[in-house]
Amino acid sequence: MNLFTKLFFPTAKDNNEASENEILEELKLRFDDEAEFYSKVVVFNKKQQNVINYMMIHPQAGVVLFNFFNYCAADLDGVTASFTDNKSSNADIKTTDAKQTIQLRFEEVFHTQIAPVRSILICPNLNEGEFDYLDESFQHCIPKNLVLFNDSPQQHYEDVILGKEPGGYDTDKIKKAIFSEFILPEQNILMSKEQQTAVHTDFSNNLNIKGLPGSGKSSVLIAKALYEKMKDPRLDMIIFGRLPCNVHHLQSLIFQCTEHAHWSLNPAEITVSSFESIKKRISAKEKFDLVVCDEINTADLSNLKRLLNKKGRLLLSSCYEIDDITSLPLLSNYRLSSALCAACEGHELEDLSQSLSLKIGNTFMNTLLVLEQLLPNTPAQKISILHYNKEELLRLQNEINEYFTPIAFLFDDQNIAKDSILLHPLEQISCIDNDYVIAIIEDAVHEELIQLISRGKKKSFILSENDNVNHLIQHIKGKNNETD
Repeated sequence: MNLFTKLFFPTAKDNNEASENEILEELKLRFDDEAEFYSKVVVFNKKQQNVINYMMIHPQAGVVLFNFFNYCAADLDGVTASFTDNKSSNADIKTTDAKQTIQLRFEEVFHTQIAPVRSILICPNLNEGEFDYLDESFQHCIPKNLVLFNDSPQQHYEDVILGKEPGGYDTDKIKKAIFSEFILPEQNILMSKEQQTAVHTDFSNNLNIKGLPGSGKSSVLIAKALYEKMKDPRLDMIIFGRLPCNVHHLQSLIFQCTEHAHWSLNPAEITVSSFESIKKRISAKEKFDLVVCDEINTADLSNLKRLLNKKGRLLLSSCYEIDDITSLPLLSNYRLSSALCAACEGHELEDLSQSLSLKIGNTFMNTLLVLEQLLPNTPAQKISILHYNKEELLRLQNEINEYFTPIAFLFDDQNIAKDSILLHPLEQISCIDNDYVIAIIEDAVHEELIQLISRGKKKSFILSENDNVNHLIQHIKGKNNETD
């Protein structure tokens, strides 16, 4: 949006994008410690859409809009200037709807003007002396105290942009008002202050959103990725999910995040792919500015790094700390019980029997015993079973359907009954989220157990014939040393 299309009688030339980008890069370097820069941001106010070409948010200056005037002195020889709005009587740079939209957003969200919104005109092809020789109508329309010429000294840049009477402004409030009150898409509730902070956190190096299952880290990860894309629409970004079902989930989060935001992105332009495509993309020598990965594991980390360009960054989510990558923890949880959260964090507890059950011994027999306990009062579709051995899934299905009525189906069966228990391979654990989850495992490490014991909303049952699993579970269960 050229804010000066009606300011001059001749038609303005197209903006020089390369020149503008170079100037913005210089501004970023100059104010990088405290400011955030945004470009081509589409902001909604009610049903009106406004494009903010270039904007800086600064704790000392508030909101600064940058407009480029790409005429040179020769272009303006014999030209007179006029106001964009005939009703205007004050000599100020007109910003059409962008400035007004931001101020309205402040009022809507906080019911007060939380920071000034100023517009600065940058003239890359005009120096101050040349400006003084233009028709006097230019001096009347454009106040020089809001203009940066191509020969303006560095101190003048800072004086004009920061203002003569700088104040202290809450940049988090400014960003929240302009862009969005980010929501947790699945719960359709506002993100907590902790989650909002994670979305707005700046990062120049790799970042890991760390949280237990149910902390909303996938939603925060997607919101953060979209926020980075919104700040820089030219950002070349790709998002990875572990399995196709994870990909569908992440795509759903993208659509929901953009639906509820006050800024606009086209979800169809965001690439979401499964881990299976990573090696193929490496072979094709694809490179990205930002690689986003939900539920990363260390085995895939080295491959993800190979997809980065020289200035590229990783944005990850995980239940665990990752070596050499900064972690941003999410401490609250929306799914797990407080007891189970404490156990996953390594705290000792007296009793976890309501959230977690361990049975060591014949796994087929124990599966039937658990189902016998659950089914009288639990709909079959509220129970999911995971097995470490794909070949054993069919045998387990037959065992269950011989003992009960035919209610157990393999996850990929084409004839699944509505009220049925689904059997999944253990590799699909990240797609499972049910009231009761029965996980049959052969062996496990401590990190994997956090995923295993957290999948059941009401209770998780861990079945194994391996005593090592028993020791790991008992370590998590702390002082409660009895198996159920």
